[in-house]
Amino acid sequence: MLHQFFSIGIIVLLGAMLPGPDFAVVVKNTLLYSRRSGVFTALGIASAALIHITYCSLGLAIVISKSELTFTIIKCIGAIYLIYLGILSLLAKESDSRIDPLKRRKNKISALTAFKQGFLCNLLNPKATLFFLALFTLIIDTHIPAWNMILYAIEMFLIIIVWFSCLAFILSHPKITRLLEKSEKYISKILGVFLIGFGMALVFAKR
Repeated sequence: MLHQFFSIGIIVLLGAMLPGPDFAVVVKNTLLYSRRSGVFTALGIASAALIHITYCSLGLAIVISKSELTFTIIKCIGAIYLIYLGILSLLAKESDSRIDPLKRRKNKISALTAFKQGFLCNLLNPKATLFFLALFTLIIDTHIPAWNMILYAIEMFLIIIVWFSCLAFILSHPKITRLLEKSEKYISKILGVFLIGFGMALVFAKR
């Protein structure tokens, strides 16, 4: 069990660290708004991962992955949402550079909005479904005792939220903030393009 525990941890951490929609939305909300926004976005992503973990443990992920209609619906909704976030990022207004960067980013979006963006970004990404399906198929035995499954779920939740929260803390450090201050409008546009690109890629994703 200990070997499997560490194997799951390493795989989930590497999966979270790979550049993707979750990574982009945490970076966007941290750099454009605040550390708090980035952390709540991370919480949303981790909470959505719990839903993936739950239905994978119940065997429902196989049904989703094998149903062309269900997979396509999730894929299209996820793509539309990512493109929507990308457009919002492209249209984001530049902050007044005369104000302290740590102050000018406060309270631009609510904690609930940041949470929902992270939650929906992960939940509506069919690649997240396939990632956890592969994890439960190749690594985790779904017939293990319930307390073992709960332990693995807590482990994965904590790894995801800690990684993305650390990312938010690093990006919101005063030195990083001041370094990126003059490039804010370009970063916003680049992240917007990335999110739209992820959305377009999702449209053509196959099971």
